[in-house]
Amino acid sequence: MTLSIPAPTGPYPVGVTDLHRVDPSRVDPWDTSRRRELMVQIWYPADMATGVPVDPWMPHGGRQAQHTYLTSLGVSEHWELAPSHSYRDQPARTDGGRFPVLLNSPGMGDTTGWSTAQTEDLASHGYIVVALNHTHEAFAVEFPDGRVENTVVPLDSPQEVLRDLLLPTRVADTRFVLDRLAAPTTRDGRVLPARLAESMDLSRVGMFGHSLGGSTTIQALHDDSRISAGVNLDGPVLGSVAVEGTDRPLLLLASESSPWYGQPGWEPYWTANTGLKLPLRVSGTEQMSFCDQQVALVVEFWVLAHFP
Repeated sequence: MTLSIPAPTGPYPVGVTDLHRVDPSRVDPWDTSRRRELMVQIWYPADMATGVPVDPWMPHGGRQAQHTYLTSLGVSEHWELAPSHSYRDQPARTDGGRFPVLLNSPGMGDTTGWSTAQTEDLASHGYIVVALNHTHEAFAVEFPDGRVENTVVPLDSPQEVLRDLLLPTRVADTRFVLDRLAAPTTRDGRVLPARLAESMDLSRVGMFGHSLGGSTTIQALHDDSRISAGVNLDGPVLGSVAVEGTDRPLLLLASESSPWYGQPGWEPYWTANTGLKLPLRVSGTEQMSFCDQQVALVVEFWVLAHFP
């Protein structure tokens, strides 16, 4: 049997591509023999090409993570992942003009593929979504030379590690990718799909993220004036922004059982914040309801109901 994600609801076909970037100004904090190296996944409004197959739902690392999760539910022998709804490396559309850019940072340990339902739907409505794999923290990241870098960060790391190491690294990743986004050539010589670089409107940049990716979004919003608005999907408010606030619009969505709701940075404990802030709690949700793992959660409930 097959697990599928919802189809995009917008009028545009969706293209997807990968971007390989190396930051020559930074040493990787988890591998000091290398410069900081990133793989980025981009979803965008595309021209449709007849006969082009759709991409897998998850990149290499994401498929491994999803398989591990399904195995923990005892259903991996019976369920497989359907493909995504995105077409690999298709030319970008230009008849809609230039499109706003949305940066995306996944949750701790997650790869970019864990938010495919969100990113595909946004792209189908006329956004270019640029999602970052945070190397050595994401479950597994595969580079063009076939090398796979696995996570070295325990999921139960104390909050001090999240705040003082992971968060600054993630924000630096975000700002570096935004710096280099319009450059058409990657380090391995690949170029972006036709018209994609020209279709990005870098005067209209937003950001969203899940869990620690939401924390990254808020701090990046504070640190980088190019990011105009942000959405935090059930993440804690960490870093200097927790004290200093931000002057730009911010939506905070908390799950029903969120441990963050009511803490500093969430209402009413953020008196330094001067921008529009909308904190909401979504009833009937769990923390992983804000990413593709929601599909697997539905499977888990079904399994428990039918095979208690």
